[in-house]
Amino acid sequence: MDRASIRALLEDAFPSPLEANLVEKLRETEAYLPELALVAELESGEVAGFLLLTKASIAQENQNQEILVLAPLAVLTSKKHQGIGSKLVEAGITSARKAGFPGISVLGHAAFYSRFGFQKAKTYGIEAPFPVDEEHWMVLGFPAKSRRGSREIDLSSAIFGDGVKRLRHEAD
Repeated sequence: MDRASIRALLEDAFPSPLEANLVEKLRETEAYLPELALVAELESGEVAGFLLLTKASIAQENQNQEILVLAPLAVLTSKKHQGIGSKLVEAGITSARKAGFPGISVLGHAAFYSRFGFQKAKTYGIEAPFPVDEEHWMVLGFPAKSRRGSREIDLSSAIFGDGVKRLRHEAD
């Protein structure tokens, strides 16, 4: 794993080091799951994209339910609009399902995330832990039967276009 390359990507993709610092802090918590930190790598070996899913919980019917939070999703500025972010989100959803999580929350662009089935969190009565525009606070839930499965994901047989050689876990 090349944390320096991931940090450089995050600093390229966002206007401040806030997200890069957040990822470093999250890696030190129990919320961090290495198998849910995905990297898009170009044929040259360059890190072109990164997606992190971390554990969180929501209170439902007097119980806490563990879900995932998608943050951040980043793509190199020079590689945006080539499908890398979409491939990372699709792989993240697949990984989350295989890991048995019932849902994912995200604060992001509704037009982008709705393409993957994310819907306004308010629709499900899920409140953000801080003030946000409800249009951008979204969740994706999974049918109960998809909560079963292993913690493993095999992306080696997937076909990636646009020069992306593979998606891998950050720890690989």
